[in-house]
Amino acid sequence: MKPVMEYQNFRLFMRDYYTERKVRSGFTWRDFTKAAGYSSPVYLKLVCDGKTNLSEVGIERVAQAIGLVGVDLQYFRALVNFNQEKDSQKKKAFFKELRAIAKESSMALVGEDQYDYYESWVNPVVREMAPQMPGATPAQMASQLAFNTQTADVKKSLSLLQKVGLLNKGEDGNYAQVDKSITTGNIEVAKLSVREMHRQMGTLAVRALDEIPLEKRDISGLTIGISETAFYRIQKEIQDFRRRVSSIVMEDTDETSVYRLNVQLFPLTKELNQGGENA
Repeated sequence: MKPVMEYQNFRLFMRDYYTERKVRSGFTWRDFTKAAGYSSPVYLKLVCDGKTNLSEVGIERVAQAIGLVGVDLQYFRALVNFNQEKDSQKKKAFFKELRAIAKESSMALVGEDQYDYYESWVNPVVREMAPQMPGATPAQMASQLAFNTQTADVKKSLSLLQKVGLLNKGEDGNYAQVDKSITTGNIEVAKLSVREMHRQMGTLAVRALDEIPLEKRDISGLTIGISETAFYRIQKEIQDFRRRVSSIVMEDTDETSVYRLNVQLFPLTKELNQGGENA
């Protein structure tokens, strides 16, 4: 079985522990829950199925039943809190704790590269612009960004992009984009930073209303009343539209600027009462 620090989901870790014990010795959910001090024979199965959570006391009980000690125990505590936390800022704090524990043990967390990449709007922009500015210094790149950015942020971005293999720096000092995609997939930590990326890009879209000339931007919207069926139809149209835009970008060989396209569809009301009596 993999060490706990190779997991980013405590429920999967617990299930793998149970499965391995079951194969080796006929271990049951009743055995597992009894070892953790619970009276319900299926409580930990419910935890693994995501139907209930572990309390602070429960974390210690399960860790003791599994035999976790030292840094493995510290990591398990932080992992449970990370997985169960709903507030994004608190969740980020727990992830930083996970990284610190893993770093002390010379371990790299799954999803770290994706998390770092999506944490700042500067990274995808620098990835696109650096190859188009041969010989440019970080300061010159920073001066070409449409929104005020420190040179230090560009330097940090260039370093990260090389570290994760998205940019190569040639012997001539120029940058080339590596044909590699970076996706979130089902990586929870990456999805956390993607939400931050969307927040940052949304803020920049608002700033663009005042800071970007009208002829250089296209911002419009619709306020519409729709059914759930129409929502899913529109959602598919947006997905198809993004694919068509991607095709246009792939065919384009004369880039002069880096743009951001935000496509936003979200409710402005709760579900409205459909003809029934008001509560």
